[in-house]
Amino acid sequence: MVNQLSFRLFVLPLLLIIQTDINAQTTKVLLPTKEQGPWECVYYLLNSNDDLNNIDDIRWTGRCANEDEWIWGHGPFSNSDDQFLHTFWASQVQPLLIRRHFTLSAADIAALDRSTLTVTCSYDENPRFYLNGTSFWSITGWNDNDYLSRTLTSRHKALLKEGDNVLAVSLMQGWGGGHIDYGFTMLTYDDSDAILQVVDDAVESLWPTSGASTIWHLYSKR
Repeated sequence: MVNQLSFRLFVLPLLLIIQTDINAQTTKVLLPTKEQGPWECVYYLLNSNDDLNNIDDIRWTGRCANEDEWIWGHGPFSNSDDQFLHTFWASQVQPLLIRRHFTLSAADIAALDRSTLTVTCSYDENPRFYLNGTSFWSITGWNDNDYLSRTLTSRHKALLKEGDNVLAVSLMQGWGGGHIDYGFTMLTYDDSDAILQVVDDAVESLWPTSGASTIWHLYSKR
């Protein structure tokens, strides 16, 4: 018969792994990709890459940037009849600027420290992403029809505000193909009390003894 001390030394590291693996999660789509259908945005077409290089980023990437002269429309964008074509973009001729708004509640802001926020994109070419006016991701080249993801750091999360937020992107004029599809998701882990109950149930099913339950509760309530 395994005594309680031996049981605790053997099982508790395993419980930590179980607890990590079965954390309850909720996913909130802040900005959808084309998989959820066309997405709303405002966009602006520049005349050349020189214009893109010389533009003051804060003039168009911030939450309160003037959108009076922007075009309201839907993405994704492409220069050819492919899976990304919803709005035509003559990428061989003009760089593209896109602004997309999303809303965060007070509860969303409070949950940021236990959430993973991820930007996912397929691009061609040379996109640069901005969150509420701050550049946080710049990519060289293109990724064909694949998708690339970037998880926000704590520093980037600090840029988020309750209420309206903007995730903007610029793309350069280039030869050959050209497209952009991107989205933004928030994966939040639920409160630890709910997690502990699930793990406790799992322990009881594996070791249906009062000792197992008692030891787990002694550990989980520390």
